[in-house]
Amino acid sequence: MEFVADYLKNPEWRRQQKWRRAIWNTMARVGLTGLHGLPLNRRWVEFHRRAMPFDHLDPAFDGFKIVQISDLHFSPVVTERYLIQLIRWVNELEPDLVVVTGDLITGGYRFAHRVARLLAHLHARFGVICTLGNHDYSMYGRNGATEGLRRADYLERCLKERGLQVLRNQVQRVTVDGASKPLVVVGLDDEWSGQIDPVKAFAGVAATDSVICLNHNPANAMELMAYPWQWMLSGHTHGRQLANSRFGRTFYPHRFRHYTHGYYAVKGRHLYVNRGLSYGQRVQHWCRPEITVFRLQGEKPN
Repeated sequence: MEFVADYLKNPEWRRQQKWRRAIWNTMARVGLTGLHGLPLNRRWVEFHRRAMPFDHLDPAFDGFKIVQISDLHFSPVVTERYLIQLIRWVNELEPDLVVVTGDLITGGYRFAHRVARLLAHLHARFGVICTLGNHDYSMYGRNGATEGLRRADYLERCLKERGLQVLRNQVQRVTVDGASKPLVVVGLDDEWSGQIDPVKAFAGVAATDSVICLNHNPANAMELMAYPWQWMLSGHTHGRQLANSRFGRTFYPHRFRHYTHGYYAVKGRHLYVNRGLSYGQRVQHWCRPEITVFRLQGEKPN
């Protein structure tokens, strides 16, 4: 038995890649990827690295490293063992700041405490900032029921007790040594639950600030153009398109996604949609789990 356990936990990928990938793909097709509790080949997770240029960036922030993760969906079908290896890989990147852009859990109350304990193992010089998504309000979020708000409040409380920062229509200003002006991080609450309040979130934020907006669902990016953000980091989509067939476009046009994954230039601003870490239907190559690494840089003069 010890031999079998060691064989599973310490794979020789060259020999085991094919059958492990087959298990992953099978589970992905039925939405049970998280039950793949065995070690995950690091190559299957995309570590996407991207420069994050800013106007008005204080030179002290040049090279500042931000790591974004999203959509953990910690639940009965997304196991702790699966997520732990991803947390370790984030720590190996030695980030200055980690941002978690919503859908931390899908399960009940007990997963709020467990995901907080898990995320507390992230190591970043300037901490971890979390925002909430629709699944953090559970099935009650969409209809605005008080139970959904109660669950989100409980999740926020668990995260803060573990030393994590939670932004729900709030601002966090990050300052480094030698900087005369901070990096401004605006965290919006979930749109589906009706809790988003950009007026409150952007109060006191100036157009000359270097602003990163954390917004779980990128569908409302155009509506938020009235506010002074330069970068928006989102998740929610898992890289998948909806209602793109003739039937879907005819009967469900409101479900079509304009932003599914990766980078978008939106009227001179920058939107990045992270594909998330967990949940199923990741058979397609472009839907692989993703960890995004941003390095801040000031705009170079002409």
